[in-house]
Order: sequence, then structure tokens, then C-alpha cells
Amino acid sequence: MKNSSLFIGLGVGLLVGVAIGLYVASDEEDKAKLLDDIKTKMDDAKQSVSEAVKQGLEELDGAIETVKSTVQDTIAQKEAEAAV
Repeated sequence: MKNSSLFIGLGVGLLVGVAIGLYVASDEEDKAKLLDDIKTKMDDAKQSVSEAVKQGLEELDGAIETVKSTVQDTIAQKEAEAAV
């Protein structure tokens, strides 16, 4: 998890650096287009990250339910064995 956060941070930093470089090197008309493109791409990235986080949380909830069910079944089995 720590490594993925690092790589996400590096990727975002790289994109920001490239965007700033392009912005500084362009004329006014290109700057306006570039800003619109950056805004669109940032909105898309935000949506993608949001969906990935949501999916990850759903998978985590499923895993928690599986572990919880397994623990409950194991406890019930051990209690049944102890009662015999």
C-alpha cells in the first residue's frame, strides 16, 4: 500500500511537471486550450481514482465478511466438539 501511494504521488508529480513545462512554453491561445485539457484530465483522473477506491473498499468488505463467516463457523464447530 505504501509503495502504491508512492508511485501514485510520483506519477501525479510527473504529470504536473510536464503540464507546467508545456504551459510556460506556449502562447496565450495554447495556454487556454492546455488549461481546459488539464482540467478535463484531472476530472477524469479523479473519477478513476474514486472508482478504484470504491471497488477496493467493496472487495475489502467482501473479504471481511468471508473471514467473519469462517471464524463464526470455526467457533461453532469447536463449541459443538466441546459439548460432545
